[in-house]
Amino acid sequence: MSWKDRLRYKFDNVMARGVAAQVLLLAVVTAALVVVGAAATFVLARPQDDAGADDNVLQVMWLTLMHALDPGMIGGDGVTEWVYLLLMLAVTIGGIFVVSALIGVLNQGFGERLEDLRRGRSRVVEHGHTVILGWSTKIFPLLSELAEANRNVRGACVVVLADRDKVEMDSEIAAFLAATAEGTSLRVVTRRGEAQAVDDLALVALDRCKAVVVLAPERHPDGTGTTPSEADAVVLKTLLALRKVTAGHAVHLVTEIVDERTAPVARMVVGDAAALVLTGPLVSRLLVQTGRQSGLSDVYGELLDFAGSEIYVTPEPRLVGVRFRDAVHRYGSSTLLGVVTADGTLLLPPDLDRPFAAGDQVVAISEDDDTVVLDGTPHVDEAAIAVVGPPRAPEAERTLVLGASPRLDLILRELDGFMAPGSAIVVVGEGRPDVALAGLAPQLAHATLDLRPGDVTDRSVLDGLDVGGFDHVIVLSETDGRSQDMADARTIVALLHLRDITRDAPVPVISEILDARNRDLASTGERDDFIVSNRLVSLVMSQIAENPHLAAVLDELMSKQGHELYVRPMTDYVTPGEVTFGTVCEAALRRGEIAIGYRSVGRNGQEDGLAAIVNPAKGTRLTFTADDKVVVLAEA
Repeated sequence: MSWKDRLRYKFDNVMARGVAAQVLLLAVVTAALVVVGAAATFVLARPQDDAGADDNVLQVMWLTLMHALDPGMIGGDGVTEWVYLLLMLAVTIGGIFVVSALIGVLNQGFGERLEDLRRGRSRVVEHGHTVILGWSTKIFPLLSELAEANRNVRGACVVVLADRDKVEMDSEIAAFLAATAEGTSLRVVTRRGEAQAVDDLALVALDRCKAVVVLAPERHPDGTGTTPSEADAVVLKTLLALRKVTAGHAVHLVTEIVDERTAPVARMVVGDAAALVLTGPLVSRLLVQTGRQSGLSDVYGELLDFAGSEIYVTPEPRLVGVRFRDAVHRYGSSTLLGVVTADGTLLLPPDLDRPFAAGDQVVAISEDDDTVVLDGTPHVDEAAIAVVGPPRAPEAERTLVLGASPRLDLILRELDGFMAPGSAIVVVGEGRPDVALAGLAPQLAHATLDLRPGDVTDRSVLDGLDVGGFDHVIVLSETDGRSQDMADARTIVALLHLRDITRDAPVPVISEILDARNRDLASTGERDDFIVSNRLVSLVMSQIAENPHLAAVLDELMSKQGHELYVRPMTDYVTPGEVTFGTVCEAALRRGEIAIGYRSVGRNGQEDGLAAIVNPAKGTRLTFTADDKVVVLAEA
């Protein structure tokens, strides 16, 4: 190998080392140019100062350096000797090349730095922030709720790590927050990286964050949709990486799990302290509950939305020795739900005659954590309390389910658990649900199952179902092979057909919507309820991220076992007329239930979806009619 090849190889290596090496190389070239030029000038044409004395070596080197850096120096020397002028011209020309190269190198380095910032690869320097790992359509309602929760928190920050272009993430998030969370002080910092990579997780300061939220992916990088098992596989890899990065310090972790069969493995990875939000069972359970009880979706929305009343867990030592049923009336502007005992056991609710013990904490619905105070006195009108009659025997019912959702199996099992023997479920959906779910019918304990293939947007298919003969209708999103907007569009079309078919004989309809904006399109003042499934999951995750103790409360509240929320006739509790809500609470207590709100009826005789009131003041006098409803926490 020739010396030229070796020299070129070394030069290429230096250039490949980046801007710092290139600047150092230019400095060496500049030094060599100055030394050679100064030596030649010192020997051949040493200049003189104003007194006629020859310049020394340092003066000649300084003069040469100035000519190399400033081309204008050559015209201001006042020296006419040609040898000196030619030497300085050569130094100046060399300096022009060096300075030009330096400008190019610095410009390149600045561009590379901007590109690094654009890629989002710098480390985050934050403290007390919330970290979101992954990207899905749930991230927007999640950010909206976090913005509302931290509206009065100075310096609140959310860091998002996702394998997407940083500029795109920044622009989408900024546009969304500007439209939905005006006036918020929340800062959102994005970083590009894979949540399954340990090195990328180091960018988001996990050791200084207050909570980590892991989102399950909805699509592959090529745009195709993920199956529940594929989404959970990505989540599990993320949890494994988190466990390695966060070893040695505790992190409040909230994780989305799509397939409940993955939950045991995820629990093994993260331990008991993390909160697992099982989206499939969660959405299925609430779809069934709200599908059977008109208005319940508004109640859940009020409880989970940071803009209204939320659930808080706070200590209250002044209640020691007070029975739970008596403590209910001690809270005038809050609603008592349950107790967390000193050993961490959740009682939702406890035995109503159980006295509070030392170390107990109250579980209450209130406007804010600082409004859970003992500010009430009993407001009970004994004459208005209805006589507790015998419980109603469950009656057989017919439910129509439209749409072949990926959650259809879970929904049908959940629905069967609420039904009385002799009930019937009719399912109509695209594909072949009669084949896919052929083995499910024998497993249902209370209802018969009729599975029919059909297009739920086809009016002729709906006309042939005798929709008016059903007690409830549930419309599910058919998402296989479709975008979120297209799935919602089909749901809206089916809903419009149902409204027209049942115009003379209204039937309660609950519809699953994926995008909250599409809910606004579908809601036109009709009596139908909606479950925005993506927003619902985001609400639950944001509540748990902000309040870790709520994980157990929400899990208990939405589980199959124990007590659940019900919307029941007001006349079962009080006689129609003007009463205080405290009277309604006392009537519910005598039935072994907890009243948390009510649902009024509009003047046109139809239930207004905005009329669900949660946590009213107990001293407020309200006028109820026979058509009004009370929202209670009661045993199934």
